[in-house]
Amino acid sequence: MWSPLFFLLILAPFRAQSLAPTDEIQDADSAQSGYLDNHNMDPAIVGSSSFGILWKNTYGSKEKWYAKPLVYTPPGASQLVFTASAMNTLRILDAVNGSLLNSRTVQPPFLQSDIGTAISSYSLIEIIFCCTDIPDYIGIIGTPVIDPNTSTAYFFSKGYKNGASSGGVANGIYKFYAVDVQTLQDRPGFPVLIDGNFADNDNTRYFIGGTVLQRPSVAMVNGVVIGGFGGHCDLFNYTGMAVAVSTTAGVGITSIYAMEVSPGAPPVVTDITVQQGGKAGIWQGGMGFAQDGSRFFLSTGNGLGHENGDVPASGRTPLTTLDEVIAALTVSPTGKITLSDYFEPYEYISMDAGDRDLGSGGVSLLDPNVFKGVGVSRIAMSVGKNGKAYILNANNLGGFKQGSGGTDNIIQTIDARGSVFAGMGSYPLEGGYIYFTPVGNPTVCYKIGADSKGAPLFTLVGQTTTNGAGRVGIGAPTITTYKGQPGTGILWICDPTAGLVAFNAVPVNSILTPIKIPPTGGLNKFLRPAFGDGRLYVSDNNGNIICMGSPVALPLSCTSPVGFGDMPIGSTNTRIINCTALIAITSINGCITGDATWQCSNATLPKGPLAQGTTFSFPVTWNLTQASINDAQNASFGKIIPGVASTSLTLFTTNAVPKYSNLLPISLTGTTISKAAYFTISPPEVDFGGIVVGSDAAKTGLSAAVVLSNIGAQPLAFLGSAWTPSVDPEDGLIKFTNTTDDNLGNGFSSSSPPKVGDILATGQSITVPLRFLESHTGAFSTFVQWWTSGGAAYVLLTASASTAPVANISISTIEGGWDYSEPLILNFGNVRAGMTVSKYIRICNSGGSALAITKSKPPIDTELLAPNSAVDLHEGQSIDINSCATGQVSIVAAPLGVNRLDHTVSDVWILNVNDVTFGVHNVQVTANIITQQVGPLLSNGSAEYLYLGCYIDGSGRQLQSKFTSATNENGQCQSTCFSKGYRFAGTEYHTECWCGNNPPTALKYTPESFKYCSFSCPGDTTQACGGDGTYVSIYYDRTKYTPGFDSIPESINSSSSAGLSPQLSTRSTTTTSRSMTVVSQATTSSGLPTTNSLSATPATTYRYVGLEYGRECYACTVAPSPEPTSLIGSKACTVPCKGDPNTSCGGGKMYNLYAATSVIPTGLARGQWSMAVPTSTIGV
Repeated sequence: MWSPLFFLLILAPFRAQSLAPTDEIQDADSAQSGYLDNHNMDPAIVGSSSFGILWKNTYGSKEKWYAKPLVYTPPGASQLVFTASAMNTLRILDAVNGSLLNSRTVQPPFLQSDIGTAISSYSLIEIIFCCTDIPDYIGIIGTPVIDPNTSTAYFFSKGYKNGASSGGVANGIYKFYAVDVQTLQDRPGFPVLIDGNFADNDNTRYFIGGTVLQRPSVAMVNGVVIGGFGGHCDLFNYTGMAVAVSTTAGVGITSIYAMEVSPGAPPVVTDITVQQGGKAGIWQGGMGFAQDGSRFFLSTGNGLGHENGDVPASGRTPLTTLDEVIAALTVSPTGKITLSDYFEPYEYISMDAGDRDLGSGGVSLLDPNVFKGVGVSRIAMSVGKNGKAYILNANNLGGFKQGSGGTDNIIQTIDARGSVFAGMGSYPLEGGYIYFTPVGNPTVCYKIGADSKGAPLFTLVGQTTTNGAGRVGIGAPTITTYKGQPGTGILWICDPTAGLVAFNAVPVNSILTPIKIPPTGGLNKFLRPAFGDGRLYVSDNNGNIICMGSPVALPLSCTSPVGFGDMPIGSTNTRIINCTALIAITSINGCITGDATWQCSNATLPKGPLAQGTTFSFPVTWNLTQASINDAQNASFGKIIPGVASTSLTLFTTNAVPKYSNLLPISLTGTTISKAAYFTISPPEVDFGGIVVGSDAAKTGLSAAVVLSNIGAQPLAFLGSAWTPSVDPEDGLIKFTNTTDDNLGNGFSSSSPPKVGDILATGQSITVPLRFLESHTGAFSTFVQWWTSGGAAYVLLTASASTAPVANISISTIEGGWDYSEPLILNFGNVRAGMTVSKYIRICNSGGSALAITKSKPPIDTELLAPNSAVDLHEGQSIDINSCATGQVSIVAAPLGVNRLDHTVSDVWILNVNDVTFGVHNVQVTANIITQQVGPLLSNGSAEYLYLGCYIDGSGRQLQSKFTSATNENGQCQSTCFSKGYRFAGTEYHTECWCGNNPPTALKYTPESFKYCSFSCPGDTTQACGGDGTYVSIYYDRTKYTPGFDSIPESINSSSSAGLSPQLSTRSTTTTSRSMTVVSQATTSSGLPTTNSLSATPATTYRYVGLEYGRECYACTVAPSPEPTSLIGSKACTVPCKGDPNTSCGGGKMYNLYAATSVIPTGLARGQWSMAVPTSTIGV
């Protein structure tokens, strides 16, 4: 048992000796505030030409990194980059040059293709939905964490049982790994299997790795590592869980806490393919858990249990259905997780209905030294798909409907103007700012302030001039400074389309000004950059890891940044910059500054060459003597706004040593101040957005705020305030109405505006809360002006009110119209192999507000796909009033040869919108791929001869009788062989036709991917007639031959079509040399289904099924080889089935064998484990 002192040491905020100052060992910071001050990122250098891509490593287009890189300096070693990919591959790279130091694949990754299949039951096809959010491979997805005390990296990895490389959802597992950061080898006692363990708070719910996804970055709290688990697009039967595993070898899992449990959640069902369970997944757009001592904070998504219903509840009382919540959980000294507090939005049931996950973004804890107010010592914030940013008291999250009138009891709700994924970021310097990026909109910036009672209140003060990507994937904002100094803040955003973009963290004139950096190309979704020593690391969606920074080879080392302190407008100040030559320099060529008020002179720079080690100094002056706080006529530099100012000074050199930079950027910072009082309003315009009349939000209205500040050197007094509908002189005489009873005109109001005589001290600000409430539709605006002793200024308030969006969905018809009937089935019918055909899904908005697509999971199969899924009907897309959006669905049928069996492709496009009456729509898409049928035909019109394969025909002919024709094609050859009574027909070398009765040997089979049989037939050049002299295309008479291991290798899947029927009689077998795969073995009376409910697998369809010894079920793709037995008829297979004693399930070393005459087998013949699910009913 660990002592209490040990856990106190774990909680202590310290850096281990082995942790370098510029390391980043987890996703951002432990509080997930997004602010990092320890990576030497100087905006003067970042924005200069010396900053660029230092190296770019390519590892393959299908390898993706959803886990962000980590940067770590092991004891006695140089800084390295630790990466973990979705292919379960670990790599450590040299942080400076990117060279590979070590790599390891911990286990084969789970395959995205195993999420969903089509299960055939006679002619009925049951669709199991697919999820394509993470393509190809699903291995390590959540960002690991490194323990610097032991140089150990911890993470969760998804794979298959027994280290298999495939196996379907039922065989998917999660393991928890602990590896040495340098050797990448497992620590003793690891990995730990997570599957099969029950939740602490509900022992009917247990962990099934195949159905869940570990998306959020992991966190280390109280000696355990915590991972959050959600679903794959909400498919399957799963419940969101937080899993804690001890970092101590041999302890294993310490806690599993389920987000939905009994009695509030729906009862547990055993079928993992059913979309039930409790849900309330934890995914957070990949963002990690915010930590505060032994507490960690998370957010959840949609759920099926609504325990609170519509009854208000305290966040400190137990809640069994944690869907759509922000929750604070506590980790005990023994690693147990318990719920300590929660917040649930008052409209959470509507959010569930509209797929407006609160949990699409994580929770951030803000710096308590800056972000605070009366009664609030720590602020938490979160934002999600529902388009609201929630500002909460981290020590009292708010419960459910605890606010006035049954609304939310939180600090503030901000209208985000769109869905947000991944989360928010913050900057605690220069007054305190927060940031987030709605899909397809600018990144916005809010500043902390206080209302008239001192409570914290955020106000919109700026935004970018460009929009973020119009699709899901923008990462959480990250903010860096150069050694924690004000004026050096950089806002970083990872965009899946634009790549990495950077801005100055403090807005100027309400604009977040961009910092120009080299383009990276589109980055992996929900990514944050990882930072090292003056370098950053990102990964793109083309299999590259990219390092950006400034060249290490700088010619000079100079004072930077240079701080001027407070500067009254109208004054001047000079600072001295000291420099040392790091190499021999031929000459210093000059200097320039980025702002004319900062001045340097080339005459003050040294002349001639400088030897290495030479020192010199030169002055730089900040001259505000010609500046003015107003647009004065004689002011050389125009209007200057008091506040933090910065620019860069660049020295240009000619170097005596090659490969060194020829320029050196130096940061200059200071704060301009006014000698008198100076009144400002931020922002100058507040757009409340739209309110939907009759909605839940319309009951309380829309809220916003403005910040009124005195940035002068003298106290400021308020003299009066008024509002007017217009300040345009062309509208006539401006008529002001004094503000009374908090009325600001046209539906706008404020609960606590400043009063006449109120005083703002120097540097003081107040935040004025604003509200818009209107029951009629239309556009509304007002101008509110304040007069003060520091000048007058006004703010423009705008808003609109409209009716709700109304969605309808339809599919295209062959007549060129649209079909609205439910259920929606996009049936392509028969599609000829080699053809591409398309149809469309359309969503229209006939309501009075913009319609937002809140969920979109398109198909991306090989032959059935949405070719423009990043653009068509994508998540976050907005559909204007009286407008429609369409999504293309295409069948791209593979170019098969003649006489192949038809095969069906099926999938769904899952869609939902923010019309709460719409609900999730699963648009089923299906097509039947057909091929040309030639030669003798059966009564149903299908070919009697089916394609068997391409075989090597050298060193002994596969078929014996030869016929030659200048018009040879497969149908002609088959008719020739059929007329002469042969079972097999083959075409070779264009003109040759071969017939025979003996099946070709499997040893001569060649895979279709080799394309050895590609010679055209002279009678029909679209057909293939064998290959170059030694390859023959062979077809078999299906009425006389069934393919087996004699002609098809075990590793090749056989083919047939759909439906089960009895065909083979009871046979005997032995258990020592079994030719069938174990599907299930029941050990209780209820463990094995009866013969009236045979078992197959969700991701695998077998042709043969055998029931043995009452409780065992086996399956294989080709017929097993029977062994002689004297037990036949009523004497064989007499053991009753465990599930139904009235029927028989084989015997000792014998089984009842059932064959499928029309099934599409997808499983291998041997060695593949499966899980039982019900299929069709058949008899013996």
